[in-house]
Amino acid sequence: MPTGNHAERYHRHQLETPAWKIERQRKLKRRVFETFSMWLRSSGLPPLGPGRKVVDLGSGAGTFVECCREEGIDARGIDISDGINLETDDLPIASDSVDVVTAISVLEHLRSPEKMLSETMRILKPEGAVILVCPNWKYSVKTFFDDPTHVHPYTPGSMRQVLAMYGFEAVEVAPWLVKKPAWMWFLRWRFFVAFRVLPFRGDAPRWIPGFLKGRSSSLLAIGRKARKTDR
Repeated sequence: MPTGNHAERYHRHQLETPAWKIERQRKLKRRVFETFSMWLRSSGLPPLGPGRKVVDLGSGAGTFVECCREEGIDARGIDISDGINLETDDLPIASDSVDVVTAISVLEHLRSPEKMLSETMRILKPEGAVILVCPNWKYSVKTFFDDPTHVHPYTPGSMRQVLAMYGFEAVEVAPWLVKKPAWMWFLRWRFFVAFRVLPFRGDAPRWIPGFLKGRSSSLLAIGRKARKTDR
């Protein structure tokens, strides 16, 4: 969680709920890891793998970082528990040193993304990528503020704009579909399909066939830092 005492209190409460049991989180983050690798590959970039350097912002209990390290990746998590406020603080990481920065359910908690995105751009290597996941306001309007620490909604259009505003190139935005065929990210009506056509969420009971699962009201975005020679 990115800011202050209110968010810290909410985060501690979350960690006590069944959804945040460590074994469940490990399974979920393994699927996230595999999906991020597919997303990178579909965007024409190397997937997550040995030798890559990853920073996960808003890392929570660190389960995504664990998944990365298990694959031989130099991974680090940064969270409010590390004393870093993503809205105001510099990241304690060298410039031009990171291949991929991830932030899962973070951006919607920030009143302004300026510091986080500027710092992300600074620490990324040329041609490095940022991957963001957050609610899609168009499909989460009725539930967005059920989380009392949500302060800033995004749509696919506003996400494209905000990444471009901070210098990211080749921006792509798609539904947050976990371990689905990559072609679903590029359908013309992909956001409608993800929310209206898939009938069940990904955590539906095991007896429901996998091809019926994955309903999503969130979005997945990627942006790249330009090559050194282009800047």
